[in-house]
Amino acid sequence: MNNALVYLVFSETVLPDDEWKQIEQDLIFNLPETTSRGTNGRFLLPGKVLEIHASIQASTASGDFTTLAECTRFNHHNPRVEAVQQKHHVQTILQPAGLYSLHRKSGLAVFDMDSTLIQQEVIDELARAVGLYDQVAAITEAAMRGEAPYTDFETSLRARVALLKGVETSIWETLKEGTITFTPGAKELVRYLKKLGWKTAVLSGGFTPLANWVKETLGLDYAYANHLVSDDEKGVLTGELVREAPIIHAEKKRELLRQLAAENDIPLERTIAVGDGSNDLLMMHAAGMGLAFNAKPKVQQAAPTRLNTASLLNTMHVLGFTEDEVRELSSA
Repeated sequence: MNNALVYLVFSETVLPDDEWKQIEQDLIFNLPETTSRGTNGRFLLPGKVLEIHASIQASTASGDFTTLAECTRFNHHNPRVEAVQQKHHVQTILQPAGLYSLHRKSGLAVFDMDSTLIQQEVIDELARAVGLYDQVAAITEAAMRGEAPYTDFETSLRARVALLKGVETSIWETLKEGTITFTPGAKELVRYLKKLGWKTAVLSGGFTPLANWVKETLGLDYAYANHLVSDDEKGVLTGELVREAPIIHAEKKRELLRQLAAENDIPLERTIAVGDGSNDLLMMHAAGMGLAFNAKPKVQQAAPTRLNTASLLNTMHVLGFTEDEVRELSSA
């Protein structure tokens, strides 16, 4: 019995055909106990994204390749694969063929907001706008280092939010109008997934005023983020989070992914989760396909799959759609 596998190879620049042939041969050769060494690849994006099919023995000394986790372990931590990527300046994603085929069916796609759907970190921009960036950044950096008392997301979030006391609530419109920019490809990706029948959501450790705006702007089905308390009479933030509202931390993101999938009768195998931070890892691993997009180095190492690219639209190729199919969606 064989394991069918799919390699996706991404290049930011167009490579010549002979180099693609060498990449394909090198990747196939490095798979353990390969039983199919034929070159049966096809371009999803001519000259830039190659899909390669291969099969190996169902049980090998290198592990069981029926799971994405095992494929990722091999792809991320094999020196020979890393050598191929570095030599040709490409990125690779290895998946079980069965999982890869499921991406063609409609499912649930959930996204982080900051540095994923949008290019900014909202709390940093809030702080920058009112001259508090250094103080907020110091807490963020301490939390990333795991320093007390900021050893968990909620504690560091509350500490940063407290610094925003007295900020005028008009700041949200200021950010929408002149600061926040969408990641290239985000609008198109969501639009095409919706055309294919996917449910979509933003799950953010940021704040509801911007998460709801992102939801409405992109046409997402759901938005979950943290709720800030405001003094409506004075038109300012109080520096507090709404007491009864849940904190959208890593565990809550994973819970929401599972909840939304169940509510829409979507198997977890047909879900994808895209993010860039450590608080996205739990939802990435809970999803059928978790993708670290332009993520921090430690997140890339721990994520199910990773992709560093200028456009979020390349997620369509991760799901197996060709350039022609994407073009058809754009004109439909």
